[in-house]
Amino acid sequence: MSSENESLLQRLISSEIKTDLLTLFHRNPGLVDTITGIALRIGRSDTEVAGDVKDFIDLGLLIKRTLGKAKIEVVQLNRSRDREIQASIEGYVTGLKR
Repeated sequence: MSSENESLLQRLISSEIKTDLLTLFHRNPGLVDTITGIALRIGRSDTEVAGDVKDFIDLGLLIKRTLGKAKIEVVQLNRSRDREIQASIEGYVTGLKR
């Protein structure tokens, strides 16, 4: 289990963009925005951000939805999955301290 948590932690912080995304969504947990909007919020281009957003979607940390008749794709934090990941990481880090 600890190797799973270690690789999860590494995956979460494997790029500066991912840490920016984590910070953005934790400071704004109700945020619902497009990839372009998210990129603008963290001072990046949408092409720079898209791969890391997809990785977070694959982890279940972010959810992608389609809104309206214009079928605009937006992303938002999956709060329950975020809590699960935080608990796993907390347990892993606490185990390292022992």
